[in-house]
Amino acid sequence: MLRIQNLRRIPPDVDLRTLAAQRLGVPEAEILSVSVVKSSMDARGRRPTRVYILDVEVADPEAVLRALEHDPQVGPTPPPPGSDYAGPRVRIGSEPLVVGTGPAGLFVTFALLEKGYRPVMIDRGKPVRERWQDVNAYWRRGELDPESNVAFGDGGAGTFSDGKLYTRRNDPRNPRILKLLAELAEAPDILVDGRPHLGTNRLSKALLRLHERLEEAGVRVRFQARLEDLVIEDGRIRGAVVNGERLDTDAVFLATGHSARDVYRLLERHGVAMDARPFAMGARVEHPQALINRSQLGSDTAGLEPADYMLSFKDNRAGRSAYTFCMCPGGEVVGASTDPEGLTVNGMSYSNRGDRFGNAAVVATVSPEDFGAEGPLAGLDFQRRIEAAAFRAGGGGHVAPAQRVTDFLAGVASSGKLETSYRRGVLGADLTALLPPEVVLTMQRALRHFGRRVRGYDGPEGVVIGVETRTSAPVRVLRDPDSYQSVNVAGLYPLGEGAGYSGGIMSSASDGLRAAERIESRVESAAEGQAR
Repeated sequence: MLRIQNLRRIPPDVDLRTLAAQRLGVPEAEILSVSVVKSSMDARGRRPTRVYILDVEVADPEAVLRALEHDPQVGPTPPPPGSDYAGPRVRIGSEPLVVGTGPAGLFVTFALLEKGYRPVMIDRGKPVRERWQDVNAYWRRGELDPESNVAFGDGGAGTFSDGKLYTRRNDPRNPRILKLLAELAEAPDILVDGRPHLGTNRLSKALLRLHERLEEAGVRVRFQARLEDLVIEDGRIRGAVVNGERLDTDAVFLATGHSARDVYRLLERHGVAMDARPFAMGARVEHPQALINRSQLGSDTAGLEPADYMLSFKDNRAGRSAYTFCMCPGGEVVGASTDPEGLTVNGMSYSNRGDRFGNAAVVATVSPEDFGAEGPLAGLDFQRRIEAAAFRAGGGGHVAPAQRVTDFLAGVASSGKLETSYRRGVLGADLTALLPPEVVLTMQRALRHFGRRVRGYDGPEGVVIGVETRTSAPVRVLRDPDSYQSVNVAGLYPLGEGAGYSGGIMSSASDGLRAAERIESRVESAAEGQAR
């Protein structure tokens, strides 16, 4: 097999077999098979062009390689990537506890199953069907369930998102993660799309199939099961208290996400080593998707998927940076709160990305020096203060404060009707009075800069909807880089976004797999089998 990189499909309807033959300089009859590795859209020129990475089977690959030996875009297909971990492994008890059913928790569970363990999974929230009911009640009527919402429940925070499955990390585990998600969601397109995504609808479908597999494998999954305490003796995990019941275990894989503030408090009570860490905050910025398409794709967008963008800005004067985060083409801005009297927003979309608006977080970096207090959990209180102010600015009921981009740049409150996708409605406000002044200044400079990259971005059609405070965890639970265990509590494995080691579905899933790689496979003896 040969791999062709950066193959541009011009004209757009040419057959890929024909295109591959032309590129390799062989008759089309010598092309035995063609498979798409990745497909993406290059919209930088006048006419958007589909670009491919192809694996091609040819009749005489050695002759082609000799003829194209100086062509950096053609070479042998690389071997499948494997794990890059070759360090020591530890043995744990047969029933480790996995706390959280987000990507880190789910993938560490699958990997432990393969090693012969039978994990017990718990989640404070509800299964996906019941969770949808609670989330809809929140989005439509402002009725927030603190235990079952956008952050807590089946699949974690990623369930109600754009379902982005692309990452800047060239991790050898990525193909494995994509393969399982493609099977569960019946979405083979994510295996070849250069910027794959599932959307909230296909993520929910994947979760239903995933639970069938876990049940068939004998995994106990307990929803509405809250981690209330850890049992730690002589610096080691000995168990956990869940809904008042003690569960004995010597390994707890903690994958609770970045919004489980009570879990951070629990760790603090037990003296688990943690540090405050920098993160970013700001607001969602929404535009008509047509505006984004015109800027990114040109006037002729028929037949093309909705355009997206990824923008960044370094504010040298303030010593901060700003960037867009989690861009949702054809999506909507949604409430993402876990506190009945605090407001934070996020973005999501369905798999077709067919809604009228596109949105992204525009956020600026903050550091522990900005938190106004000392200690590893100072960032939690910093977030909470801003979310409470946003809730009040919206008038309660999880109505969101909002402001035209032009008014945000001028520092004046917006009035009149603001048309947005946010289901609870918005109230004209001045978000520059809610966010820290340093964050506002960097965001204003960034928005003007982004307006030079995406035409109209800083114009009157844009709306700023606040606030976005939970881009990542403001806490890092310290762990040993080799064993992945807490630096001062053996058997405690802090994982994923909540522990401060990942950001997004792919990197969180990979973090779960990495943790399982540190665990020795469990082979039952004949005596153990008979005892069962």
